[in-house]
Amino acid sequence: MESLGAHKVETTIGEGENASASPHKTNALLGLANASTFLEAPKVLNIVKTGFRFTYKVESGLRTQHFYVSGSKNIIKHMDTKGTLLDEIATESKNIPRCFTVNKKGHLLYSDSVDRSINLVSDKEVKCLTKLGRWKPQTVCSTFSDELLVGLKAEDDEEAKVVRYALSDITQEIKCDDEGQPLYRDPHYIDENKNLDIVVSDLDAKAVTVVDKSGHFRFRYQGIPSDKLSEGFGPRGVTTDSLCNILVADFDSNLIHVIDQDGQFLRFIENCGLHLPLDLSVNSSNILFVVEYYSNKVKEVQYLK
Repeated sequence: MESLGAHKVETTIGEGENASASPHKTNALLGLANASTFLEAPKVLNIVKTGFRFTYKVESGLRTQHFYVSGSKNIIKHMDTKGTLLDEIATESKNIPRCFTVNKKGHLLYSDSVDRSINLVSDKEVKCLTKLGRWKPQTVCSTFSDELLVGLKAEDDEEAKVVRYALSDITQEIKCDDEGQPLYRDPHYIDENKNLDIVVSDLDAKAVTVVDKSGHFRFRYQGIPSDKLSEGFGPRGVTTDSLCNILVADFDSNLIHVIDQDGQFLRFIENCGLHLPLDLSVNSSNILFVVEYYSNKVKEVQYLK
């Protein structure tokens, strides 16, 4: 793993945007302490074959050895790290489920960008929670308060936003910064950090945009100068760990970026044989699950001591 230690925050945020006024601001010593918790080299603990031709999405389950994965069929598989298939959930619409999440009760929720619905799976029954009209739900995650964050893009591709749901009621809409400028162009992956920040990977913008719980802009990460990024920065899946680190799958450069909660680059996770990493998820034991696009496998990776 490459580490840049106490690399300045300003070099990790796009177009000169500065997070120095953030109440979450950490100092260089804390950044170095955080960096010291990483393994010198990550360990691939396990590789699980999923049975899909391609894999799109992975989500760790409530149990540390369990995960959910979707791919080139209209099902979500619940598996363990031994490769045992525990359950299969088929989408009601027969569309491929490219985004889903698991709530605090262990219920699966998935979004369907084709029929523009959000659905809850409970006791193997699929219930449509809401239909979104002209908005396409592209990404979804369950929050620590058991609400739902959904990344939406308008059918004309001219608008994008993140909304918070409590049950089927919208309680928050995040669309623009304090100066009225759009925050998102194509929100495709989302996660809530342990400090309650909302982390969004934006495909069109080639950036990871972070706002606080109230929706106020904090920073935008667009990669760092590095010869490892010769193919550019291609952010896809995002996840967070117990240290509030943010992990970003870089589809273009075949590695994973780790930044702290203030956007400071910490290191790359590499040398895991990654090829086109599309999504990732960290479980409660800080073990990382990664799926690659042209693969039928989930890789289980240890990166912290």
